[in-house]
Amino acid sequence: MYKTGETYESCLSVRPCWEDSGLARLNGRSIILMHARRASRGEVNLGNVHPFNVKHNDRSWYFCHNGTIYDPVIAAYRGETDSERYFRFLLDHLDMSDPLASIEEVVNNLHHYTSLNAFLTDGDHFYVINRFSTSPRYYTLYLHQSEDGPIISSEPLPDVATDWEPLENGRIIAYEVHAKKSTPVG
Repeated sequence: MYKTGETYESCLSVRPCWEDSGLARLNGRSIILMHARRASRGEVNLGNVHPFNVKHNDRSWYFCHNGTIYDPVIAAYRGETDSERYFRFLLDHLDMSDPLASIEEVVNNLHHYTSLNAFLTDGDHFYVINRFSTSPRYYTLYLHQSEDGPIISSEPLPDVATDWEPLENGRIIAYEVHAKKSTPVG
């Protein structure tokens, strides 16, 4: 997902990002939500490629998830993958009058997973979930606060910065996006 002017667009591909020459069009974008992971559940097809996009309560939401969820709580939700069902479960319970509390309640209701790490955005609000039950070296998310706004990655990117802060397991962060800056909320 990336912003062009006042709109958001998705760039989906089943190819690995390092083999996808189409990513060059992302240069110069102010907001980029990128998911570069291998498929662990579901068939490899464009319908299962992150970020997922769903229209909910008159907003277009985008979502990326890293981990596997075995929890029966999400089983009733539509989607071929656990990630898409998690996304729909999260949106179904998202309360914009207190988004952090509602997101925390959602993740507290899930008990069988490797990781619930996720990025959720409607372009104006950006939520980061860092929660995992196994493999902290693999699932810890990292934050770099650049002068242009936050960069959050599943691993430190030494070519980008050297001051990456590991996020605490269980941490949920909210940002409000204003023009070219993102400010933490809560």
